[in-house]
Amino acid sequence: MMMEGVQGMEVLCLAGGGGQHSAVFALLGAHVTVLDLTPEQLERDRQAAQHYGYAVTTIQGDMRDLSALPSDHFDRVYQPISTLFVPDLHEVYAGVARVLKRGGLVLSDYAVPLLYMAQDKGWDGGGYTLYVSEPYVRGAILETEDGRLNYSQGTSYSEFHHLLSDMINSLISEGLQIRGLWENPRPDSGLPVEDLEPGSEAHRARYLPYGLRIVAEKVASHVRSERG
Repeated sequence: MMMEGVQGMEVLCLAGGGGQHSAVFALLGAHVTVLDLTPEQLERDRQAAQHYGYAVTTIQGDMRDLSALPSDHFDRVYQPISTLFVPDLHEVYAGVARVLKRGGLVLSDYAVPLLYMAQDKGWDGGGYTLYVSEPYVRGAILETEDGRLNYSQGTSYSEFHHLLSDMINSLISEGLQIRGLWENPRPDSGLPVEDLEPGSEAHRARYLPYGLRIVAEKVASHVRSERG
């Protein structure tokens, strides 16, 4: 959905951490802009552009402030997992909704919230064991000296936990209509489970998919809903 027919389109790669997703869109014929937080992240996208021989526009900035970008300009906004670095998703999607054209699509990746704070005890020979010691709430994540993530003790982990409802409703409240939601990686893709080594990353992902991917379309002006 995001990659189809992007030739000649305006695409914004938002807070991708220098992941060079810009190369995929540019090689498919899109006009690509990258907004990221640090010069080092942007340099990786520039290096990819130089290597493959296409043009890319790079802008250093915070995903919560898209004021450097024009309104109603982009056909696609692609954002890998990075919203976990901001406390309020509305701050991101208000800007995304503004810069998207009507009919434009935004793809956002997330960590699965029901699994993110669980401690993974690994494969025990018959299944995967998760230890859940924290409530299912939104909030700033802390890390103890022994590496345990929680909400009450330790030092800042520089990440925030968002509810599944936060992810969906923050998009809807900015006039963005959900077009689809998928697990990432898809459970119906790849090798058969019996061909994967128990305990491996690929095997675990078939039992506990670590990511969610949501695609939404700009269909209306901003109409903020009540926050839950």
